Amino acid sequence: MDLVRFGAVVDELLDRLGGRLFDDTRESVRSSVWTGEEGLAADELAGVLSTHRIPVSRTERDLLRELLYAFDVDGHEEEFRHLPSLHDRERVLAALNVVSDPPAPSPSPPPRSPDP
Repeated sequence: MDLVRFGAVVDELLDRLGGRLFDDTRESVRSSVWTGEEGLAADELAGVLSTHRIPVSRTERDLLRELLYAFDVDGHEEEFRHLPSLHDRERVLAALNVVSDPPAPSPSPPPRSPDP
């Protein structure tokens, strides 16, 4: 996937998620893309969505899948070792809270669960 397509998919996914996504996550993902850290952006977005069980539509899941599979990790495990969502993409995708009708974007993000 080229960088233009990657950026477009990130923008579309962030727009679709709206207020379901934490503001700091949105800013961090955009910052990572702007600074050329696409792997970090995909990993963070996938990690937050799966860990916090944020409701996503099938379309949003498919956009995330496209981002995660934009990277060829096979044979580059050491290079991507700090990005766990890229190493176990299918587990992360299976852990998503996919719903048929996600809530409409709201002006406030959902409450965060305390970190373990």
